[in-house]
Amino acid sequence: MMSRPPATMPMQKMSGKFKDGSYVGSVADAIYGNIQVKATIQNGQLSDVVFLQYPNDRDRSIEINTFAMPILKREAIAAQSAEVDVVSGATDSSIAFTESLTSALSKAL
Repeated sequence: MMSRPPATMPMQKMSGKFKDGSYVGSVADAIYGNIQVKATIQNGQLSDVVFLQYPNDRDRSIEINTFAMPILKREAIAAQSAEVDVVSGATDSSIAFTESLTSALSKAL
């Protein structure tokens, strides 16, 4: 069984990777509706993600997205990337979030 070496150094932030501004991502299909985000870059770093659209016309969609959206936002800002883990129970929303945020961040390069 292979094991990972212990993390001895903190991961570097991608400081200065992005151009400052606000960037709107593409509309992504989350099966039960669309997700679209706006990424804000400040001092070269992803500082905020706002959901412009998300599935909210069904009680279950509201429940799922109310739970998943803050997690996806927090993870993306921490990672300085759209590459975040799928939120359990919100797979379609997570994939659509990644697609829209990837689109937004590509505009900031």
